[in-house]
Amino acid sequence: MKKIKELWAEFKKFISRGNVVDMAVGVIIASAFTAIVTAVTSGILMPLVNWAVTAATGGQGLEGLRTVLGTPAYVIDEVTGAQIIDWASTNYIDWGTLINAVVDFILIAVILFTILKVFVALQKMAIDANGEDAKKRRRLAAQYKKSGMSYSEAMKKADEDIAAEKKAAEEKKAAEEAAAAAKPTTEQLLAEIRDLLAAQNAAGDNQTK
Repeated sequence: MKKIKELWAEFKKFISRGNVVDMAVGVIIASAFTAIVTAVTSGILMPLVNWAVTAATGGQGLEGLRTVLGTPAYVIDEVTGAQIIDWASTNYIDWGTLINAVVDFILIAVILFTILKVFVALQKMAIDANGEDAKKRRRLAAQYKKSGMSYSEAMKKADEDIAAEKKAAEEKKAAEEAAAAAKPTTEQLLAEIRDLLAAQNAAGDNQTK
């Protein structure tokens, strides 16, 4: 029983993780857009492609874009009595199906790219709205509004204060890095001590002689 409770707790922790939820939402959205993609492809794009191919080649649209491999098999059309190719018994390359698949792929890729860009933008907006800078901005603006400033003036003043604080922090960090770079390293100190000891030993040898 204890084992089952532990497994259930781990499972709840797993499904409540943010990346799992995001992945599930992405799968649901992608599934929902499948019907839209299919409708746009079959109802709008492919008729246009068929029309363009028919106008350019005078054939039967994408269905006529076939390359026969070897000798085609023929059958007699029961209605007209004409001899036509039996595509079920003939080896051929179906360029129309390939073009259809490519159009589907491009359309799906464009839609998913658009969804991803929108999702990232919304996520960034949420982070910016709930980040430390945003909280500090609202807090400072509230203080300035109490002093008699308008909303726009208070927000502008808060932005200026935050920008000045960031600039001061960057300058302080740069100064600390410059000071740290100016300090001699351990290797340099050891080299100086070695040189001093060598000089003192040389002076002692000279005095002994």
